[in-house]
Order: sequence, then C-alpha cells, then structure tokens
Amino acid sequence: MTIKKDKQTMVMSIIVGLMSVLLVCSMFIQFRAVDKSEKSNIESLRSDELQTQIASYKTRYEETMEQYNTNQNTISEYAASIAENKESTDLLDKELSESNTLLGLTDVEGQGVIITLKDTSEATYAADDLIMLVNELKYAGAEAISINDNRIVNLTDIIAINNSFIVINSDARISSPYVVKAIGDKDYLMSTLNLKNSGFVDLMRINNLEIDVKASDNVVVYKYSKELNADIMKEVE
Repeated sequence: MTIKKDKQTMVMSIIVGLMSVLLVCSMFIQFRAVDKSEKSNIESLRSDELQTQIASYKTRYEETMEQYNTNQNTISEYAASIAENKESTDLLDKELSESNTLLGLTDVEGQGVIITLKDTSEATYAADDLIMLVNELKYAGAEAISINDNRIVNLTDIIAINNSFIVINSDARISSPYVVKAIGDKDYLMSTLNLKNSGFVDLMRINNLEIDVKASDNVVVYKYSKELNADIMKEVE
C-alpha cells in the first residue's frame, strides 16, 4: 500500500511539474507576444511621429527657403538700385564738377604763364590792352585766366571809367601792376605771346609799356567770386 501511494504521489508531482512548466512556457510565450506587439506599436508610433516631424520640418524648410530667396531678391534689388543711384549720383557730381570748372566756379591750378603788366611814365595800360591779352590767351588755348585774381568768365567785362581806372567783373577796380595768370600749355602760351613783331609782348614794348612773362608749372587761378545769374533770358520752350 505504501509503495502504491508513493507511485501515485510521484505521478502527481510529475503532472504538477509538467503543468507548471507548460504554464510557465505559456506565460513566457504570451509575454514575448505582448512585448513584440508593444515594440511593434511603439516603433510604428515613432515612425509616424518621425514622418510627421519630417513633413513639418520639410514644410518649414521650404517656407524658410522661399522667404530667404524673397529676401535675397529684395536685397539684390536694393543693391542694384543703390548702385544705380550711386552711379547716377557720381555721374551727376562729375558733370557738375566739370561744369563748375568750365564756368570758372572752382579754384584750379596747373602749368601756364604769369604775365605782369606795369604802367610807365610814358604810357599806361588801357582796358583794350587787357581785352587784347585775354583774347590772345584764349586763342592760345588758355583754360583759365585771371587778372589781379579776378577770374575771367564768359560774363566778364573789362571797361575803363573816365580814363582813370579799369573795372573788371562789373565792380572790381584794378590798377597797375596787372598780374595776369593763365593755365594752359606753357610752351604754346609763351610762343604765342612772344611772336616776333606781332605778339602781345612786342606790341606792348613798342608802346613803351613794361611787360614780364614767365612760364610756371604751378599757376593757381581762383574761382569766380560772384553768382552767375540769368534774370532776363530763359530757355526756349
């Protein structure tokens, strides 16, 4: 009886053991399945989130690049406009400077001649003599002329008042010695003034007037000191 009971106990123990093993295996398999399912869901969720984020980043990137390109185009337009305006401004400044120079509204310097005219006890310089000298200098290519630092421009007048003094530029009274400065090719100016018998130098000396002509590499002619006004004339429409 005892042996039979022991066998039954052993069988029951084996059965219980096998059932325990099967239960454990079943639980393990279920755990693995759940674990795999959760991982799959998590990975699926992460993939969806990543795709959403990537799509969002792509959209924002495209918007940013579009704005960047727009800004670059705007900057390029501004730069072109500034460059064009600067170029136009520089051109206008250059033209204005050249015009002012030609009109005698700026101080200028360069090579040329300095002519000193003095009255003598036998003769005096007349306004016509100064006009003749200015015309001869212009004919010789003088680019700027002054008499006693009064700039000669197109509106300049040189007149005698009662044969007692000379007025230049309407109200500037000048008297001997007359210092005439001219900027131009100094060699050509010198040769023109010193033409034998017909040049200005010989003509003045024949008339017993004193004249001295010197070439210089640094002649300074000051600007016209008055305003250039045109009160009467106007542009034809």
